Amino acid sequence: MATSPERIENAKKNAEVLLAMLDNQKLKYTIQEQSEEKLHVRIHFTGEDIPITLHIIIRADRQIVSVLSAMPFYITEEHRMEAAQAVCAANQGLIDGSFDLNLKTGEVRFRLTSCFIGSVLSEDLFSYLMFVSAETIDRYNDRFCDLNTGTLELQQFLQKDADDEAK
Repeated sequence: MATSPERIENAKKNAEVLLAMLDNQKLKYTIQEQSEEKLHVRIHFTGEDIPITLHIIIRADRQIVSVLSAMPFYITEEHRMEAAQAVCAANQGLIDGSFDLNLKTGEVRFRLTSCFIGSVLSEDLFSYLMFVSAETIDRYNDRFCDLNTGTLELQQFLQKDADDEAK
C-alpha cells in the first residue's frame, strides 16, 4: 500500500527539523538513506569507554522516528541467560527506550521510538531523543560487555542498577 502524500509531507517536515537540529548542534553525521519514505542518519558518539553509533530513522509509512543502536559486541551463548536477566532489569528502570537481546545471535540493541502522526517534532525533542539514547547506552554498554566477558557477575550488574535507581 502506498504511503499517503500527507504522511510523506509530514515525514519530510520532521526530517528537516532533525537535520536542522544536528546542524545547529554542529554534530557530524552521515545520511545513510534519504527518500520520500525514509531518512536514515548515522551519528557517532564517544562514550566513557565504548564508542556509540546511533541510527536515527524517520519512516513516512509508520509516522515514527526511531533511534537504534547495536552494541559493538555479541553476547556469547554461555552468558545469554544472564544477559537476558540484565536486559530485563535495565529496562525496568528506563523511562524512555529499551534494550533488546536477540537470544539466537547474542545481539544487544537499544531502541527508542516516537510517533509524530499529525505533528512536527521540535528540535528540542529530537535532541532529547538522541541524547537520552546516547546517555542510556553509555550507562549500560560497559556493564553488558563486562557481563559478557565474565568480569561482572549478574548480581553485581543488578546491584549497580539498584545503586543507580537510589541516586
